[in-house]
Amino acid sequence: MAGAALVPALTVTALAGPGDTTSPVEKARADRVPTPKLDWYKCYDTAECATVRLPLDYDDPKGATTEIAVLRVRARNAKKRIGSLFVNPGGPGGQGTAIAYQAPYFLGKDVLDRFDIVGFDPRGIGFSSNVACFKSTKDQTLALAGMNVAFPVGAKQEAAYVKSAKAVGKGCSTTGKKLAGAMSTAEAARDMDVLRRAVGDKKLSYLGFSYGTAIGQYYANMFPDRLRAVVVDGVINPVSWAHPQDREPDPGRPAAVRRRRLQGAAGDPRPLRQGGQEEVPVRGLRGSRQELRRPRQAVEGEARRHRRRDGHLRRPCRRCPRRAVRPERL
Repeated sequence: MAGAALVPALTVTALAGPGDTTSPVEKARADRVPTPKLDWYKCYDTAECATVRLPLDYDDPKGATTEIAVLRVRARNAKKRIGSLFVNPGGPGGQGTAIAYQAPYFLGKDVLDRFDIVGFDPRGIGFSSNVACFKSTKDQTLALAGMNVAFPVGAKQEAAYVKSAKAVGKGCSTTGKKLAGAMSTAEAARDMDVLRRAVGDKKLSYLGFSYGTAIGQYYANMFPDRLRAVVVDGVINPVSWAHPQDREPDPGRPAAVRRRRLQGAAGDPRPLRQGGQEEVPVRGLRGSRQELRRPRQAVEGEARRHRRRDGHLRRPCRRCPRRAVRPERL
């Protein structure tokens, strides 16, 4: 599909309406973490990089921490600068640092002039502290042996693939449990809220693709009054994401199971809280295709994959569309 014109599925949120406020519980979680000072340094010629340590568990802010890698490309016109635009390519497992670095190859001039483009690698992957699901490289290699195919074909390959997938799940639920149990989408949203403060933004502007749309939807539900604008492309249904076996919550399924699926974290029973209530959020974004009152944005394309097989940033694609996002009015 390289070079082909893409017509993405687009959802744009409206600004938070009356009564849409961050719950006291969620507010306490995020706000009791001091605003970190980002020690930026020049990297990759055109960008700035930093790392920050954030709580492994936001219910225990003074406990264990995990390191998060952050990268930004500064706005090209300081006089017209509006703030920061956080970006995520999807995955799960896609590097926010990589898509931020490649911003000049798929974002329009008006966006690049007015926003710092900021990306962070969600906890456990990329240049952030990596989850280690196996005790040795040998154990990992043996466990992944059945997945060394582009796609399993036939009963033999399928059986090997499933066996390896189960081995990875077991490893991440045991050896890697400490970090894997804190790698939920909700924790990524909390990390982004702290980073929003760290870059000096009163409200969040966000662009996410694929799984990155789930991060945007979680943030919109958890911190509705801290959201300036969010554009999500290739939208994940939040109900299906939290409940992969059905499209609507099953009242008969044990609450702990539903909550673990919602969080996406091994062994983490905490649900996403809204309005002081413990419940499964199925609202997604407010409305299906509502337009922003400010700014209005249109998305014309998708970001490419941003990571080589060895995990390093790769050279940006010369054929990637240079104006995937064009704000009509900022």
